Amino acid sequence: MGKHLKSNAFLPPHVSRFKSQHGSERLRFRKKGLKGGYFVAPFGSKAFWAEYDAFLNPIEDAAPETPKQRAAPGTLNDLVNRYLAVPERLGPSDVTQAKIRAVIEDFRAGRGDRPVSLVTFEAIDKIVAKKMIKTGTGNKAKGGIHAARKLRKELIRLFDFAVKSGFCEKNPVRLSEKVKQPRGEKSTGFHSWTEAEIDRFRAHHKLGSRERLAMELLLWTDQRRSDVVKMGKAQIRDGRIPITQEKTGKVLWVAMAPQLLEAIVALPPEHTSPFCFLMTKRGKPFTKESFGNWFKKACIAAELPHCTAHGLRKATLRRMAELEMANKTMKSLSGQTRDETLAHYIESANQKRLADNAITALARWEMHSREGEKTDEYRFTAND
Repeated sequence: MGKHLKSNAFLPPHVSRFKSQHGSERLRFRKKGLKGGYFVAPFGSKAFWAEYDAFLNPIEDAAPETPKQRAAPGTLNDLVNRYLAVPERLGPSDVTQAKIRAVIEDFRAGRGDRPVSLVTFEAIDKIVAKKMIKTGTGNKAKGGIHAARKLRKELIRLFDFAVKSGFCEKNPVRLSEKVKQPRGEKSTGFHSWTEAEIDRFRAHHKLGSRERLAMELLLWTDQRRSDVVKMGKAQIRDGRIPITQEKTGKVLWVAMAPQLLEAIVALPPEHTSPFCFLMTKRGKPFTKESFGNWFKKACIAAELPHCTAHGLRKATLRRMAELEMANKTMKSLSGQTRDETLAHYIESANQKRLADNAITALARWEMHSREGEKTDEYRFTAND
């Protein structure tokens, strides 16, 4: 049995340091309800934090797999089993793969024995239309326009695979109706915070509070809550914090804004740790779910019930759009890859300011152009 060391106070929660019987120091993860294990990577390295995240969020907990059954050839069960056999088909990261796997599994539930070749576009239309019906509220809400669009998108990919694999000749989903926004409704997704709302939150949650630091982290890093909850002082290098986005796996280096550093320094030491800026009242790191619920309560306390953590990500992109930054510059901070996705986030950019800038530029151009024409006309007349 190894010897337990007293230096564990400097380690992240659920991690202990000890000396093995051979005299070498090792790190071990232990938490009730989760599978424990030993770290391979050196402490503080990027690989160490990846291992730590894997211990806290095991893949099998993210999306329980349906017990594999012997599927009849040519059925939806057969198709889905083969499609899910290669996780990389679903997305670049474990998080994305788990979400898409859940969508596919929900689709095949109750219809797995049906032959793929008999699936029609009419059947797909009915399934997607049923998904548009929203039920429940808050975290228990299911269905809706976005869920229906997501389902259709993933079914297109699934049945493209079916065509390539010989399950059917044509993709029935591509023949089905696109999911359209109902008349009288227009959804822009999460509300993008305005400058007035940012000021209101700051006025209510002063420097030195966890709520204030959470807001500044979201605003000045432009990252998702799943990435913000993993940030800590120990990660900062040369005034930047490295981020490996949980959703995309993309690696970013984000400079620390003075406003963010001010909020970090103001937070009392007992509310933070070197490895995690934000801790719960029990001194443990937030999960992305608990952080979202906690931050929502902070918004309600500031009389901003319509505001969310993700809305601050949109606010940062809105600010950059209003400053007329290039798409490449905005994507270097947010981690977005496609211009189409970026456009969805910045559609709330201040139209008045951008239009004012456009008119000012046009007016200056015309005045400069006309002045040149008058000078040329005068010179021609004089010489003639």
